[in-house]
Amino acid sequence: MVLSVLGFVVCAVAILLAGTRLTAYADVIALRTRLGRIWAGMVLLAVATSLPELINCTSAAIRNLPDIAAGDIGGSNVLNLLILGGIDVLSRNRTCLEGLHRFHLRSIGVIVAMSGVAAAGILLGSGMPALGWISPVSLVLLGLYVLSLSKADTGGDTATLAPTIPTISVRSAVTRYALLAAVVVAAAVVLPSFAARIAEETGLGATFVGTILVAVATSLPELVTAGAAVRMGAPELAAGGILGSNLFNLTIFGIVDVIYWRGSIFTAANRAGAIPLFAGLLLAGLFALVLRRCPRRRFLRITWFGWTALAVYLLTAGALFYLR
Repeated sequence: MVLSVLGFVVCAVAILLAGTRLTAYADVIALRTRLGRIWAGMVLLAVATSLPELINCTSAAIRNLPDIAAGDIGGSNVLNLLILGGIDVLSRNRTCLEGLHRFHLRSIGVIVAMSGVAAAGILLGSGMPALGWISPVSLVLLGLYVLSLSKADTGGDTATLAPTIPTISVRSAVTRYALLAAVVVAAAVVLPSFAARIAEETGLGATFVGTILVAVATSLPELVTAGAAVRMGAPELAAGGILGSNLFNLTIFGIVDVIYWRGSIFTAANRAGAIPLFAGLLLAGLFALVLRRCPRRRFLRITWFGWTALAVYLLTAGALFYLR
């Protein structure tokens, strides 16, 4: 038990430290290549910080741990939106959610659609037709992700901005970005085995451990990078990174479904795995309201959205613990 927890913590710390610098290098690439912070958040930052989920879920699928994989995806999306509501505490004078680009509404619409499709796939399970062992739900998720990227804004926020690290070249930024991403991958490869041992040794259940413990560990890069983006005055990068990460996380379902040759991941996963997906759908819809009319009042520097996200996360954890 002690060795399992220690191994889990070591992997989590490695993911945390590597994710700390990803924001700065993504920012350099975005601004020097004039791709824009929205695009950098949705693609560069989102994919880099979602590497733990990708590697963890594929590793879990190969090891026949479908509940760990499904729980990690759903739990990470809920936790990411909690992070987006919680980073407001870093802004003293006013909410950092104010003035965010309305483009993010498109991303939210796709997240809501993908979450609903994935949850329906888990609930229907074997009732869904399959192409070999692959569920058509996976094809829909992959198609929606490609659609969201094709509509991404580029270059619209670069004119008056300077990169976070002004002396570094694009080549150096790309190299360091890749090296840090490799560290994240290495730590995430072995994380599922420690999570599975903890689930077995504590009796908490694979779905609960995947949604809570594994999701927390694999969401550390989003926590670090979003906080760093807000501190350096780039809330668009933070929002784009979080929403892009959620889009990519849902796409991982399709990737894992292909790898899980024993059958569809949607059939193998516990139906309780749909709970965090519905929770993520709810929070994404509420964040759309924030973008349309940003709240000005805050309690302990956090808006109603942040507190609602915390409540939804705790209720999700409680429900999964009860159903374990």
